[in-house]
Amino acid sequence: MEGLVRLKKVPSMVFFFLLSLFIVLPFITLVIWSVTKLWPWPSLLPETFSFDSWNYLFSKSGRAFEGLFNSLVVGGITVLGNILLGLPAAKVLSRKSFFGKTFAFIMLLSPLFIPVTVVVMGLHEIAIQIEFLNDYILVAIAHIFITLPYFITMVAYQFLLMGTKMQEAARSLGASGRQVFIWIELPQLFPALLLALVFVSIISFSQYLPTWIMSGGTLMTLPLIIFPFASSGNASIVAAYSIWFFLPIMVLVLVYFFITIKLQKKIEGE
Repeated sequence: MEGLVRLKKVPSMVFFFLLSLFIVLPFITLVIWSVTKLWPWPSLLPETFSFDSWNYLFSKSGRAFEGLFNSLVVGGITVLGNILLGLPAAKVLSRKSFFGKTFAFIMLLSPLFIPVTVVVMGLHEIAIQIEFLNDYILVAIAHIFITLPYFITMVAYQFLLMGTKMQEAARSLGASGRQVFIWIELPQLFPALLLALVFVSIISFSQYLPTWIMSGGTLMTLPLIIFPFASSGNASIVAAYSIWFFLPIMVLVLVYFFITIKLQKKIEGE
């Protein structure tokens, strides 16, 4: 019987192995390219190895830490903006019925259907008139506009799954709206909210065109630093920057899975 169970698991194990291989192989190539000076085709392995790309990346001219800092600041503001704007919108759209609800939902999702260039150029024209906002805020506004539809959709769906019975029971016992949200809604909403924020952070971290237009190319996030090297065809330095770009995203995803596993164990323990 145990052998039969193991046999049934083989297709799943093979699938996950192939999927893992598909994901991991490109990063192995990146690591090799990042320490390679010459790797002509059709050689299986590089002819010469060098850490020049990494030395340049961490040099003053490489601006790796500046790009990482700027990306993290813009991403943090974008996350905060999504919480402040998207959470109330998701709750209203999932719980309330009102005239024009469908139109409001379509308008909130409109950035998904409108080309990013059109949206950002319009925002840039408005931003020119608002001189007191710095580059971080201006870029974050564009990122919020792009990421908000994803955030609202994910969180609104979770609100729908939660229902309203527990909230109504709490209110009948005298709980205030804030107490209902903190003690009943937020614990149920937290996994979906955390996933939405990770998704928003990754999208914000990856934006090139909105960042370039809104800041006029002066706010050097990691995509803006990488792009010129990618255009020049310098595979070694692009590989090094790509790994540097991927590290904070990997840390973010690992933190998400760590928190999710902890929450799952806590629920199972109860």
